[in-house]
Amino acid sequence: MYIYFKVNFLIQKLYLITLSLLPLTILAQTSIFGEVHLHNNAQLAFFQKPVFFIQGNIKAQGTSNSYVVFSKAGQEFANDDSHVEAPILSRNHIDFTFPTGNHGRYQPLSINNGDNGDLMVLFKGNAYTDLALPKEIDFISNQFHWLVSGDKTAQLGLSWNSGSLLNQMTDDLKEVVILGYSENGWEYIPSQVGPYSIDGTTPVSIEEGMIVSQDKVTFNRYNAFTLGVINKTTTILISEALTPNGDNVNDTWYIENIERYPNAVIRVFNRWGGEVFFHEGYYRNDWNGRYNNDLENLPAAPYFYRIDLDNDGIIEHQGWIYINY
Repeated sequence: MYIYFKVNFLIQKLYLITLSLLPLTILAQTSIFGEVHLHNNAQLAFFQKPVFFIQGNIKAQGTSNSYVVFSKAGQEFANDDSHVEAPILSRNHIDFTFPTGNHGRYQPLSINNGDNGDLMVLFKGNAYTDLALPKEIDFISNQFHWLVSGDKTAQLGLSWNSGSLLNQMTDDLKEVVILGYSENGWEYIPSQVGPYSIDGTTPVSIEEGMIVSQDKVTFNRYNAFTLGVINKTTTILISEALTPNGDNVNDTWYIENIERYPNAVIRVFNRWGGEVFFHEGYYRNDWNGRYNNDLENLPAAPYFYRIDLDNDGIIEHQGWIYINY
């Protein structure tokens, strides 16, 4: 049984109660003004955008199986006073900001450049059950996490605000990273802090901000996401040998901790000063000694490298790397 609304719809006080599955489908521009409570197995579905969050939250009662569906519909103006405190299912979104929050704290998750898969997200204002740290991480948030489920691939963005207490973990935004929980435990996901918070206008700070994954995330690999702080050890250790002969030992040029510098500029030159390798941006320790990543292998010889970690014209590291086969 479906209930259809085909006129502008203002929600002021709504209790959606079901003993069996009874979806409430909104087919019009909608404004949330007042509390919306979803009881057992209830669904609230929005199919047309925008959905305006004005005042009051959408909540699920207890541990019910209720959730809110945004199918192509977008949302506007979600805030600390008006957001969704229930699982949110995204359908048919390439880009979408989940208006997730918990007890007066709006803390959204975003996806960009996604495929057509569905994704369900629930924000929790407490620590995940497992806080065991991966080796490259110093701290993991014990204040919040997002539970996820679904078969979707997209770039992931996570937000924080003053209630996230990020300043208790670090005072350096370069150390903030995305962590994803898989069957292997928490994993570090290469990511970069953006210039603005989720609203697109507030400059990022330790009090409020947004961090985005470097690459697209395959969500069915993970159960949850949160924020962490990468090891404060910033020492760059550069391998001096490259032997790309297929034996899985030194087959690529490895630079330890280079993932901390997503804007790095790396150049390698032959003995006559000719540039044989150039990379700008996040280096994945994958150069295998080919001439400018072409199919041609460089001859066995010493090569001179220069590394500008922040792309500011200052060369922090330079030296010789030896290619042998």
